[in-house]
Amino acid sequence: MISTVTTVTTTAASTAATVAGFGLIAALALIALLTAKELAGAVSGNSSAPEFTLPGALDRALNVGIVPLSMVFVSVVFAQIANIL
Repeated sequence: MISTVTTVTTTAASTAATVAGFGLIAALALIALLTAKELAGAVSGNSSAPEFTLPGALDRALNVGIVPLSMVFVSVVFAQIANIL
């Protein structure tokens, strides 16, 4: 019985550490993508046709990574809050 509890506790701790590691990576990637999007948007905002410039295209293309990472970030925050409660 004790070895089963120890195994379950060890597995839960390693899973929590893995999730925390992925959460940290997702948060850092989200920050990097949001910074790049903001910089691309600032550069393309100075153009007369921002959607036809490279920074304008980059500004729109970064949404492909930002949207799923935002969902991951929100789910990690909810999981951490649920873990505290």
